[in-house]
Amino acid sequence: MNFRLARIQTAMLALTASFAAVALVSGASLPVGIVLGGAAAWLDFVVIKSLASAMLIRRPSPAHVVPMALTKSLALVAVPGCALFLPATLVDGVSFALGVTTLPLAIVIDALRALPEPKTGAA
Repeated sequence: MNFRLARIQTAMLALTASFAAVALVSGASLPVGIVLGGAAAWLDFVVIKSLASAMLIRRPSPAHVVPMALTKSLALVAVPGCALFLPATLVDGVSFALGVTTLPLAIVIDALRALPEPKTGAA
């Protein structure tokens, strides 16, 4: 399972870099917004992963879980909040949304990779 989570994490970073490169070359969107959105999604994924692993312990310590939950909540609010204060020439809603979309897209790509090969009738 950890291998798949690491693969999703790597796919998110690769997708963010790819989207930002395409945006930079084509001028269709703002690459800084895509990178910031991808970084927000990556940070959220990393914190969720560590929070879930802490919760799977038989008796999780509240002193360990509560700070991680607060970090997740703060990251979820702080990164988009900071993006709002950046100039519209650097970050707009569409570019930020493209970056954040890398998380569900990486999960779908990983899920499709895990599907078994269809069997053919002729063997």
